[in-house]
Amino acid sequence: MLADPVGQQQKLFRKFIRQGQSTSFGKDHHFNQISDYQDFTKNVPLRDYEALRPYLDRVVQGERNVLWPGKPIFLGKTSGTTSHTKYLPVTSASLSNQIHAPQYVGINYGLRYHKFDFLKGKSLLFSDGHFFEQVNGIKAAPISTIANSCIPFWFRGRRIPSDAINAIPDYETRIDAMIRAALGQDIRMIVAMPVWLLVFLRALEKKTGKRFSQLFPNFRLLLLSGMDYEPFLPEIRQYIDLPFDVLETFPSTEAFIAYQDRLEERGMQLVLNNGIFFEFVPLESVASLNPQRLSLAEVQVGATYALVLNTNAGLWGYLNGDTVRFRSVFPHRIEITGRIAQYISAFGEHITVEETDKSLAETARQFGATVVEYTVAPHISHDGYLPYHEWFIEFGNPPTDLPAFARSLDEKLQLRNFSYKDVVVHKAIAPLKIRLMPKGGFEQFLQASGKTGFQRKIPHLSNHDKLARAINETIFQLHSDSNGNDT
Repeated sequence: MLADPVGQQQKLFRKFIRQGQSTSFGKDHHFNQISDYQDFTKNVPLRDYEALRPYLDRVVQGERNVLWPGKPIFLGKTSGTTSHTKYLPVTSASLSNQIHAPQYVGINYGLRYHKFDFLKGKSLLFSDGHFFEQVNGIKAAPISTIANSCIPFWFRGRRIPSDAINAIPDYETRIDAMIRAALGQDIRMIVAMPVWLLVFLRALEKKTGKRFSQLFPNFRLLLLSGMDYEPFLPEIRQYIDLPFDVLETFPSTEAFIAYQDRLEERGMQLVLNNGIFFEFVPLESVASLNPQRLSLAEVQVGATYALVLNTNAGLWGYLNGDTVRFRSVFPHRIEITGRIAQYISAFGEHITVEETDKSLAETARQFGATVVEYTVAPHISHDGYLPYHEWFIEFGNPPTDLPAFARSLDEKLQLRNFSYKDVVVHKAIAPLKIRLMPKGGFEQFLQASGKTGFQRKIPHLSNHDKLARAINETIFQLHSDSNGNDT
């Protein structure tokens, strides 16, 4: 993969086209006439989930040979934007990507830095829980659940917790069982999302009254995923009072996409030889009628691209919504720069602007309120308090009961997005909080920021707190409103 990245991608491309010829999608898009990448871009348009949904719905209904030969062995379950849940196929071929590609992380780490101590002990793996549902005879679950249930036999004795513990429905009870399973074990590696790791670490210290270093003195390696870990790392280090290495990974329901291969650099090496043929669309071209599509051989360092996946699960020309920037080529390392659409996923919740727009509109109607403008950002505390979504709302006609308004708004978001519900219900984050903007507050902020013309626009969602801090500094002078405008 590292010696011949472009060649590996071309090899996968040819293999995928051959295997896709017999499918409904392959026949509809004339795969038998595709001989090179240029033919492919002419025959297969770019699609997001909703555009590919007519084919995906047929897969979910149990039809064979729709997007990939045969039927999927699992359905990866994730949050949807226009429906409560969306399902993506996981085939026997694509499962290799989800199971084997993550092993590149440990192999590279051990060989590059001659650090193998993490293999001598056990690993604590966080997943969404060992819960499967049957959808037309196909098992469906979040991808972490699927991957965790299919790990190689040789690793099963080294991982904590067991499937039985992961199947405990109440998360607080499950965390308690995870702690009991971990105590007395030689934990040397943890694989987790930062927000869930902190839930565990807080509970661990509260239950045992001991420091992490007393319980797990041989801990060596932390693998983090799902969000930018930098805002969480200071608090994680307060609990894990040992020297340890941190590596970032880029898993998704569609595929395991990339991993950090150097401790001294945040860039992540793309997985180029296992399950994914990549395409890249220059960000400024995404919304055009004929977007420019580039293969790996054509990307440039420093440019930002919308990520396009073609996988052996049957995703073709699939815009997964992520945008990336190349930090280097040969090796091909990326950093995640955001999403095509506005979103918040600071805690793994994947909230979209459609979900916040609709939830706020419904709540305003319920309370007879009117909204002038709003914006939402993650608020991450470093004083032991839970993080939360901070809503800045300027009302035309404010609700008479603002705390009730906030509760109802939070409930509607939870109904629309099960990932958000999960992090709130299990106390990984606190329910949302509202800051009342004064009349004309957003206009004042824009003027103070020097934004004019088409720049005079407030993004409804930000995945970081830069805008929120700027609003606080400009409008609230770094202090909470003394008139009780926080809920």
